[in-house]
Amino acid sequence: MPDYQKIYNEVFQRDAKSIVAEKSSGFRNVVQATDQLVGMAGRTLDIGCGKGFVIEYLAERPFHLHPHGVDVSDLAIEQTRARMSKIPNAAERIQQANCTSLPYGDGFFALVTCFDVLQHLEQSEIAVAMNEISRVVRQGGMFFGSVSCGPSKISDSGGVNLHRTVQSPDWWIETMKPDRTTYDGHSQELKIWKRAPFGDNSSLFNSSQASVPVSKVVADHPADSKNLYQKIYDDNPWYGDANEGRCPGVRLLPQYQDWLIGPVIDLGCGRGHTVEKLRELGFEASGIDQISKHPDMMVGDITKPIKNLSRFQSAVCVDCIEHLYDEQVHGLFANMKQVQRQAFSIHNGESTGTGQELHVNRRPFAQWRKIIERNFVIEKEIELHGKQMLYLTSSK
Repeated sequence: MPDYQKIYNEVFQRDAKSIVAEKSSGFRNVVQATDQLVGMAGRTLDIGCGKGFVIEYLAERPFHLHPHGVDVSDLAIEQTRARMSKIPNAAERIQQANCTSLPYGDGFFALVTCFDVLQHLEQSEIAVAMNEISRVVRQGGMFFGSVSCGPSKISDSGGVNLHRTVQSPDWWIETMKPDRTTYDGHSQELKIWKRAPFGDNSSLFNSSQASVPVSKVVADHPADSKNLYQKIYDDNPWYGDANEGRCPGVRLLPQYQDWLIGPVIDLGCGRGHTVEKLRELGFEASGIDQISKHPDMMVGDITKPIKNLSRFQSAVCVDCIEHLYDEQVHGLFANMKQVQRQAFSIHNGESTGTGQELHVNRRPFAQWRKIIERNFVIEKEIELHGKQMLYLTSSK
């Protein structure tokens, strides 16, 4: 096991951001979740408490909580105790400890928070930490935490990235089986809520869930799952229906049709309505999607290499990119670069209407522009509304 105490003492000494509350993932998250947390009561534990911003916030009104904290860094504990000196028994509530061995009895806490910590562990240690969290949460208690799904911008003194376990959001979801999650594609942060069940032998986390093979990540990826989108289409008959104005490819067609040269391939064609409209305009057109909702469309993964794309001259991809993680966007763009012209839109707001948060990749359009420029020549940008852009591009 790495010497985490030494590593994070060094980090606290040289990382100026660690002393600023607004730079703390935990502080931001509890402030944003105030309405959900204000009705809770009892003891709380913040794992990886750092300088104590979460503990300080939860110790004040309007909360009815008795916060405790642990951190592997003794320097962080010293500063947290100083920050919390106004609270009775602060020294006892703030302890130096590793999250794989928590110094508390079973079911001691009503709420355990753990922000930006678990990805700092070796993958083999995550199951142990989850078991400890499960042990100290009471029946019916709550876990609220976050993990980063990308590498850290900081390495330890040995040159090792501080995020020792970098996995996709789906890996963490499959591992922790949360009740609710939200993912911020810009910061690559996954927020996790989970309530501990009631009953004998119940557990917040099942240790058998804590070692998910990496090979499962792509297969279980929401944007790569036929079952998920098949269910969405089946449960929501209006989804992607041009007759209801729900097909963005058809709705935006007047904005990009003059840019296209045939033949045209629609990547992520859904029900095939856009392809039908393109054919009405005189284009030779075809479409491909991972689900089969039109007998005349191809079935396949648009983020994996597609054969025979060279016979097309234009590619259309409307309202798909925000459904993909970065590695999948890279695969999609590799396909699109095989044709001469591209027309695609990106939405950076939350998805609505299906009961699923499908927009897993949201980032500012300024960042999207840099990514697009690395792959294509941007011929025209069209702002559709504050949260959606249409790009007309050509291959370099």
